[in-house]
Amino acid sequence: MNKTICIISLSVIRQDGRVLRQIDYLSRQYTVHVIGYGAAPPKFSKDRNIVWHELPSTGLLFPYWSLRLFARLIQVPFFPRNQRAFQIANQLGCDAYHANNWDALPLAALAAKRNKSKLVVDIHESYDSYYWGWVGPIVKNVFRKYSGLIDASTTVVKQLAEQHREFGLDPIVVLNVPDKADIPIPLRKTQQNRIRLVHHGPATSGRTSDLMIKAIARSNSRYELHMLVTNQERKYVDYMKGLARRIAPGRVSFHPPVSPFDIVTEISKYDIGFFPLPPKNYNYLIALPNKLFEFLAAGLAVCIGPSPSMAEIVREYHCGVIPPSFNPADIAKVLNNTSAEEWNEMRKASLQAAKVLNAENEMGKVLEIYRKLFKEPEKAKSDELDSINA
Repeated sequence: MNKTICIISLSVIRQDGRVLRQIDYLSRQYTVHVIGYGAAPPKFSKDRNIVWHELPSTGLLFPYWSLRLFARLIQVPFFPRNQRAFQIANQLGCDAYHANNWDALPLAALAAKRNKSKLVVDIHESYDSYYWGWVGPIVKNVFRKYSGLIDASTTVVKQLAEQHREFGLDPIVVLNVPDKADIPIPLRKTQQNRIRLVHHGPATSGRTSDLMIKAIARSNSRYELHMLVTNQERKYVDYMKGLARRIAPGRVSFHPPVSPFDIVTEISKYDIGFFPLPPKNYNYLIALPNKLFEFLAAGLAVCIGPSPSMAEIVREYHCGVIPPSFNPADIAKVLNNTSAEEWNEMRKASLQAAKVLNAENEMGKVLEIYRKLFKEPEKAKSDELDSINA
């Protein structure tokens, strides 16, 4: 009988590329039940190996904003807002429960315990940074309370793997990388007098997203910036649009966001992926985000800031530039001193990096976790690849 896995993510799943990849790859070998907010993306709606359980959404998706409710979470993991999620998970009686992030861990852990099932948790971020640190002790309590039930764990960057060893966990690093993309070869050449940078995702004051506009304003006129933004902070996006009109007129364009499935194809139209992320908190300091790997998959050169995890990738593969600081003047200076020919060489290097840094390789680690948990015989490498590519 085909093994069953229940993926729980208390988020709008269609917006979360990492969870979507888990569903995609695991469903190629197992029956996957998905519990979360929002309807199934069209790609999954007719897949017989994927059963979607949409949670009703009223108000906030998850009460991050109340310390009192957090305290209740520690004691009762199925308080009213999440009771339906627990009921579904428990009744499914799956062979394994896969919790996406710490907030889903209590629900998955209790369902796994009651059904004598395996438990896997994917740790997305550090508890040292949640909401200016005041939630950190509560997140630690969640891991202390349930870590003894966890059979395997994954995370996004090596620093988080090291951080969670205090709970007796040894997470496997699974990078936030997309599938290989069908990018036309040879690449379209970067124009000498029109070099287009692109940024996609949330535009927020917390990320100092206006920094990119200030850098473009200081760079020479051959550079333009395109932003595919999600409007989590509508007022802030309006401020950015006004700022662009004032200090970089005609050089910054705002575009609607696209689905995670379409991002790589959409941004491949540009030349440089742009994501300087000032280290306002620990998560930002160690960030190794999906954006970076989507830039590589799209055949874009990369311009970041001196963020150590991202810089390590850029230096290893020679696929971009790293300004010495997050100061807009320093970023503009690096842009101005880089030629179109140099950008073209870095774009070629990005495609080479994407041959290694892709979902087929990284999600293979997750499939291996479940193979071992279910004590399945090891397949020949060619058989695994045939299964993944089918």
